[in-house]
Amino acid sequence: MAKATESKETRKDNAYYDELVTIKLFKDNDRYKDDVFVAVNGVGMMVPRGKEVEIPRKYAVALQNSEAQDSFAAQHCMELAKNAESPELN
Repeated sequence: MAKATESKETRKDNAYYDELVTIKLFKDNDRYKDDVFVAVNGVGMMVPRGKEVEIPRKYAVALQNSEAQDSFAAQHCMELAKNAESPELN
């Protein structure tokens, strides 16, 4: 019944985010060697590292957002550590 009440715009958005896109996650033999679990709205999937795979765009966007947050957090931690070493604070 919920499907009948969806707007055209909602169906268009859903189709866009369900569209398959090709990605390749970085792989090394150390920290970045395992497959990556990603979930969107409670539905998860494993994404292998080191090879091109097609996944729905919604999962690719979630992975991009996660990478951006990791980068921001790492930068913030470096700034906090730098400030903690500052002679003005000691």
